[in-house]
Amino acid sequence: MIVLETINQGLNQLRIHKLRTMLSILGILISVGSVTGIVSLGEGLRSVVTDQFVKSGGPNIIQVRSPNLWYRNQKGRWVRRDWEEYLENRDSELLRQASTHIQFVVPIIYMDREVRYHNVTAAARIRASNEHHYKIENWEIDKGRFISDADVQSASKVTVIGSELAKDLYGEENPVGKELKIASERYQVIGVLKQFKFFGGTNERHMIIPFTTAQKRIFGNERVNRFFVMADMPENVGEVTQQLRYVMRRQHEHADEFEISTGESQIEQFNRVVFILKAVAGGIAGISLLVGGIGIMNIMLVSVTERTREIGIRKAVGAKRRTILIQFLLEAIVLCLFGGGLGILFGIGLGSGLSAYIKSLTPAPFESVVTPGLMIFAVMYSAAIGLFFGVYPAYRASKLDPIEALRFE
Repeated sequence: MIVLETINQGLNQLRIHKLRTMLSILGILISVGSVTGIVSLGEGLRSVVTDQFVKSGGPNIIQVRSPNLWYRNQKGRWVRRDWEEYLENRDSELLRQASTHIQFVVPIIYMDREVRYHNVTAAARIRASNEHHYKIENWEIDKGRFISDADVQSASKVTVIGSELAKDLYGEENPVGKELKIASERYQVIGVLKQFKFFGGTNERHMIIPFTTAQKRIFGNERVNRFFVMADMPENVGEVTQQLRYVMRRQHEHADEFEISTGESQIEQFNRVVFILKAVAGGIAGISLLVGGIGIMNIMLVSVTERTREIGIRKAVGAKRRTILIQFLLEAIVLCLFGGGLGILFGIGLGSGLSAYIKSLTPAPFESVVTPGLMIFAVMYSAAIGLFFGVYPAYRASKLDPIEALRFE
């Protein structure tokens, strides 16, 4: 009963001073809302990227890349290596045979070229690869088909193009079966990719051709920019990676300079970046919460001064120091908890609004994510702020001498 009475008295005081109470709550509301909104955006970013990564088989993928021709020396300057080594077709079969846990190997050659249909010219992002390329990108075919193993083996002049590139070249016509030119070479369009957008990236201007065709008709060599190796299960990725390193050491003089990275390491690196961004942004918003807490302390000190005679009367008729201490502590905590609760709602709205704004600027399937853990943390942090900044005013109130308090004018 005493506790309930103490809580009721504290709430009555907050109701009496409505404007002051609302201004105190506003500071906590904005602070908690900022933390919630910013962290929810970071969590949404992490969730979307991880989900897309898993859908495209990311945990099973291992990348093998040639060394960069340029590197940073001990003085921090970029210098060109005095040797050159590249991934080539002969590596593909060796990598595929490196382990029984490998499903397939995907070679990639990147280039940007202008392509032409009659008098229409358009810029294309050409990716020369094999029949498995769409699997690692999580792409789908809208019309026609994807390149096949037969196309790769025969170095056929066939291509699959993105939807925007198809529209630029052929308008509303179905491009399947029509031709286009890269330089003077004619290629037949065999398929159109279904639109795929992800955080500013899109396949709409992509053009896929057999990697053997690119080597034979464009570059005149058997070099490959990188290989994607798909393991059968995530738990076998470590073993497969070790086998790939062993194969590369047998095949290349500077094998240790070739980069071999796993999908797991890439997502871990991404998660570290997101964590740092959330920590920095959340830390800045957390500082504003401390400022709000200082505001609570200031308001509580003013309240103690205003209610000095009331405290004196209550202590004179038998109120204990502990009762006075609890009452003022509860007032501070209630202020912060109420502000924290409203702040969570504000943060959810802020995160949703910002995610909608981001989606309007970029073709990203982006949503803010507010987890139960985040809400619990926000409420507990608010209560801790109220407790921390309410201790001194409450202690000061409980220490007032009743005789001196009754003399206060």
